Amino acid sequence: MPYAEDYTGIYRIVNTVSNKAYVGQSLRVKKRVQEHFRLLRLGKHTNTHLQRSYDRHGESAFVWGLEVLCEDPSDLDLIENAFLQGDAYFDEPLAYNIADYAKVPMRGRFHTDETKHQISLAKRGRREHVTNRYRKSLSKAQLKRHHDDPAFVAKVRFIVNNPHMSYAERGRVVGADTSNVRKLALKYTPLKEALPWLKHSSPGR
Repeated sequence: MPYAEDYTGIYRIVNTVSNKAYVGQSLRVKKRVQEHFRLLRLGKHTNTHLQRSYDRHGESAFVWGLEVLCEDPSDLDLIENAFLQGDAYFDEPLAYNIADYAKVPMRGRFHTDETKHQISLAKRGRREHVTNRYRKSLSKAQLKRHHDDPAFVAKVRFIVNNPHMSYAERGRVVGADTSNVRKLALKYTPLKEALPWLKHSSPGR
C-alpha cells in the first residue's frame, strides 16, 4: 500500500529552473501529487501552465513538499485561499495556479451567493474574511475546547500579535513547529476583530 502513510494538508510543487510554484490541497497529499506527475508524464494535465512548463524543463526540474499539515480538513479551504489571495506566500510566485480561489470542495455543487460575493471581492483586492460562512466553518465544539485551554489561548495570542516575526521564530517561542504556527496564524488572524481575546497580548509576552 504505497499511500498507507499519507497526509492531509497544503502542498507546493516548484519548478527549480523557473523558480515558479503551484499550491494545492488534498486529503491525501502524496497520492494527489503522484497523480499530478502521472498526468504530466502523459501530457494530459488539465493545468496548461504546469504542463507546458513540465514539457519545457522536464520532470527533474520539479520538486514538491508538504507545506501545512492539517488535522482538521475544514481548514484546507481557508489556508489554500490565504496563499492564492496573497495573505500568505512562498518565496516562489504562484505562477501555475489557474484559479485564485480554492475550488476543490465544490465538487458537483454550485457557489452560494455569499461565496460568489467573496470571490468577487478577492479578485478586486478586497478581502472580507470574517463572514458568517467563515465563522461557521470553525467547529463550535472545537473552538470551545481550545478557547477553554489557557495554554492554547496564550499561544494563539502570541502568534497572532507578533506578525513581524517569522513563523519559525514564533514557533520557537511558543514551542510549536513551523507548520502548526503557520496554520494557527492563517486561521486566527482574520478573526482578530471577531474574537476579542485575540487582541490582548499573551501573559508574560
